[in-house]
Amino acid sequence: MNNFKNLKKTFIIAEIGNNHEGSFKNAIKLINEAKNCGVDAVKFQTFNTSYYINKLEKKRFSKLKSFELSKKNFLKLSNYTKKKKLKFISTPFDFESAKFLSKIVDVFKISSGDNNFYDLIKFCGAFNKPLIISTGLINLSEIRKILKILNSIKFPQKKLAFLHCVSDYPVKDNEANLLSVSYLKDKLPITVGLSDHALGIESSLVAVSLGAKIIEKHFTLNNNFSNFRDHKISLDPKNMSKMVTSINRVEKMLGNYSKSISKNEKKNLNSMRRSIYFDLSLKKGSKIKREHLKIVRPFKKLNPNDISKVLGKKIKKNVKDSDLVTLKIL
Repeated sequence: MNNFKNLKKTFIIAEIGNNHEGSFKNAIKLINEAKNCGVDAVKFQTFNTSYYINKLEKKRFSKLKSFELSKKNFLKLSNYTKKKKLKFISTPFDFESAKFLSKIVDVFKISSGDNNFYDLIKFCGAFNKPLIISTGLINLSEIRKILKILNSIKFPQKKLAFLHCVSDYPVKDNEANLLSVSYLKDKLPITVGLSDHALGIESSLVAVSLGAKIIEKHFTLNNNFSNFRDHKISLDPKNMSKMVTSINRVEKMLGNYSKSISKNEKKNLNSMRRSIYFDLSLKKGSKIKREHLKIVRPFKKLNPNDISKVLGKKIKKNVKDSDLVTLKIL
């Protein structure tokens, strides 16, 4: 993937994040399940906990430390992901991790928590890899500031995508504000998508219908895998498959930005349109009045709007009830 402007279908990311809980074996299982679900990419988080969480936050630090995967394992995960013909994405939470990832990711991701960490954004942008930025915790003016910063380092806009995101877990229905997808699409010259923290798949389907070209959804092997929060807001394999299938269907339903008669509509056109028929028998030479006619299906010759062409005309031959009115018999 070189850029987001050429996306022909919704780019679906299974966000594994830390749902592997530090287990390389679980990470491989998650990649395999994601592939089976039909997604386009998997996303991880890469960090050195010491440069991510303050050591004084002992409980939080300890949990994240237990989730750390080694660089060696990330290299293996990247190679395995690409072997599975999926894109490998990761969110770096420190400069060292970003530098390491620059050699193995297809796409960088910046989390909502770091979308005001401009030095990290510029650092990732300097590698000239496609960059996805979540927009939780910020408004349009702050998004434009990010765009300005990336423009200052000549980062190509075609390689940039912003994802509407609400940084709450899970997002309440009345705070999902999915119209932000349309809003950002109208306001920015950038590919727009959704980083979905709502429960279920409905929000992602709505986002696609509103123009989202990227969907990122948390993914787990089992919603009850552990008490780690992310499992509860994630889709399991069954529901991720359902979301992928549903998005593909929504895309087909959306069609093109136009209004035209479909191929199958054309097949139904004559049977559903009306023509002008006689409503009683008349003898040759009779002058046609409105009460002599009925307008019914199917369409054969004259449409309902042609009635003025026949009223007051004399017929050249006898006609029976339900005979078709044509200009030849007038």
